[in-house]
Amino acid sequence: MTRESLTEVRPQPTSPRDRCTLSVLVGPNVGRIIAIDPVGVIVGRGEDADVRLDDPGLSRSHARIFRMGDAFYLQDLGSTNGSWVDGAPVTSATLIPDGGRVAFGPTVVLSAQIQDATGQEASLRLYQSTIRDGLTHVYNRRYLDKRLSEEVAFALRHQATLSLLMLDVDHFKHVNDTFGHQAGDAVLKVLAASVGRLVRTEDVLARYGGEEFCIIARGIDARNASIFGERLRRTVERVSAPVGDRSLSVTISIGISTLSPSSHYEDATALLAGADAALYQAKTTGRNRVFSAQ
Repeated sequence: MTRESLTEVRPQPTSPRDRCTLSVLVGPNVGRIIAIDPVGVIVGRGEDADVRLDDPGLSRSHARIFRMGDAFYLQDLGSTNGSWVDGAPVTSATLIPDGGRVAFGPTVVLSAQIQDATGQEASLRLYQSTIRDGLTHVYNRRYLDKRLSEEVAFALRHQATLSLLMLDVDHFKHVNDTFGHQAGDAVLKVLAASVGRLVRTEDVLARYGGEEFCIIARGIDARNASIFGERLRRTVERVSAPVGDRSLSVTISIGISTLSPSSHYEDATALLAGADAALYQAKTTGRNRVFSAQ
């Protein structure tokens, strides 16, 4: 073996295992991976929680996870239904061991891993690959369905407002038939990036299927959802996708349904159907427009 090859196989220095990663085993959004900020995070079902788990068994600010020295600890914040580490009730700051089970209330269980930076990054990348669309890198349909059900349940329980916007590329079949599917893919990627820059951190942008996308907009009423929809429509109208030696421009139609204390939507399926019906109206009345279900 040459000197150069010996150098190539020399072990790399390991980074300290100073990261805590939680994965949801039981409860809302099973499989979700959560990287814990060493400064500390508040876990709860309230809007102000750093890590929000929308389960009725959790208090709004249920518990705190924080780092002290080289270890992570769990502190219950006087929750109604309690917290546990490996089956033991948490009555004071309690060490979270590597591989330990953390429970909040009666129905939420998470697994803890104490990792180095590389291990945590790998866990997060693997999780993202299961919830992101491979082409556009926005959330995929599977994640959308789960998240919409959770957001609707939260809105119904707290009598909050929630809007769903469904976007569809106008005459997308013509783009594929005329310029090819690679051109269609380029259009979808540019569209997703343009729309993604306009959504808030708390919103969810997902590819619903084909050339359709959905945005879950928390706390947005019907009027403001229409204003947001018009902003999206105008933005997409002005952008173009580079395809070979030419640029392609498209327009979108948008349908909106809004859940509020006075609305008739009973669940996520009904809200989705409302947005789909509104989108149909936008398409049949001329395209490149926004229609809100009333």
